Amino acid sequence: MSLLKWLFWLYFLLLIFEGALRKWVLPQLSGPLLVVRDPVSMLIIWEAYRTHKWPKEWTAATAFLAVGLLGLCSIQFMTGNTSWFIVLYGLRSYLLPFPVAFIMGENLTASDLRKFAVCTLWLLLPLTALEVAQYYAPAGSFLNKGAYRGTEQLAYALGHVRASSTFSYVTGPTNFLPLAAAFIFYGLTSETFARRWLLWAAMVALIIAIPVTGSRSLVFLLAGVVASVVIASMGGGIKFGRSVQAILAIAVVVLLISQFPAFNEATNTLADRFSNATQAEGGSTGQSLFLRSVQPTIRTLEISFATNNWIGTGVGYGASAVSTLLTGGQYSLAGEEEVPRVINEFGAPCGIAFMLFRLALGIMITFKATSYMRIAQPLAWFLLPLTFNALWFCTLEQPTFQGFLVISVGFSLAALNTAVIVLPPSPEIFVNPRIQSLRKAALARAQDEDSRTA
Repeated sequence: MSLLKWLFWLYFLLLIFEGALRKWVLPQLSGPLLVVRDPVSMLIIWEAYRTHKWPKEWTAATAFLAVGLLGLCSIQFMTGNTSWFIVLYGLRSYLLPFPVAFIMGENLTASDLRKFAVCTLWLLLPLTALEVAQYYAPAGSFLNKGAYRGTEQLAYALGHVRASSTFSYVTGPTNFLPLAAAFIFYGLTSETFARRWLLWAAMVALIIAIPVTGSRSLVFLLAGVVASVVIASMGGGIKFGRSVQAILAIAVVVLLISQFPAFNEATNTLADRFSNATQAEGGSTGQSLFLRSVQPTIRTLEISFATNNWIGTGVGYGASAVSTLLTGGQYSLAGEEEVPRVINEFGAPCGIAFMLFRLALGIMITFKATSYMRIAQPLAWFLLPLTFNALWFCTLEQPTFQGFLVISVGFSLAALNTAVIVLPPSPEIFVNPRIQSLRKAALARAQDEDSRTA
């Protein structure tokens, strides 16, 4: 492999095992390890530029983002709203992820994606076993250490904690499991993607991991992945029979696993978590979602316009590392949700513009994924729930969220750039000129990739 692809693998593996390094291997270096992937990101950008593998179609977007962030940070620094440390941390949070994702999307081939997928499925097996052990271990156990000295994992329900696996906290499994689910469903609808026994084993591990993780966000994301499979079958992206087989297979696995008392106990704990949380936040799941997503955004916009918050409190001001430096504790100085946090840090005009940039990127991936799904290439479509969640809801100043934004966007773009037609075309492809042109472009890219390999 080229150095660039080795760096991709290093980034991916550090994302998976960064928490293990911080909790168990090098706890004395927990702070510096928080940004251990940043040097890798900068090396990826430099290597792509040096070897002429920079994604030219994303140059304008990257330049616009860089100029906008640097300009805003300069204004905030000159007006005394921020310090150089906050500026640097803010830039690493908001500027680094997108170029790395674009470079991944441009340079990963179909074979590379398959290797990452198989690696993800293999990792899912031991990580799930570790999560089960963490679920049954007491809060003060070595397995449930927090990423900072003297801290523990978040409480779950009925005396359990939220299993974090090798990640720093439960945010890791919440994003890793939907990624694995997308690969599992894609493998079940494709005959040559991965070995069947590995797919079945990964499916069992995935179902076991859901209740022991104790994350409502995970349940919503996995429901989105299942919905994408149903939509793909209805839209002709995959054979209807294959999708039915995949969903029935999941039902059978759940039925078999439910015979074990341990799984039933974890499921009851998850149900108790849902019940307590929704009652505390509004009384229903819909009200809970509104209170956690829509209402904070509306309230932040109202406050920003009322107080003339045009240049923000400082890009990076809401990060936990900055909070620790300024206050000595873990406080949310700019809000917990991503949209309010960005608006508070950037100011209303620039904050809205930055979130619209992320939304536009998500919409573009959605439209392309829809087109490719209709020509029997549904991988980007299956990744869409994770990708859209990362682009809109995930806090970029949190390293794990930031890493999964890079991975989800990068893998989605790569799936769109390296699509290869493996199923015979349906008559609809020849009727729809747009679909026909997409098919020809995919075949041309596949032939070009084969010629470069030869």
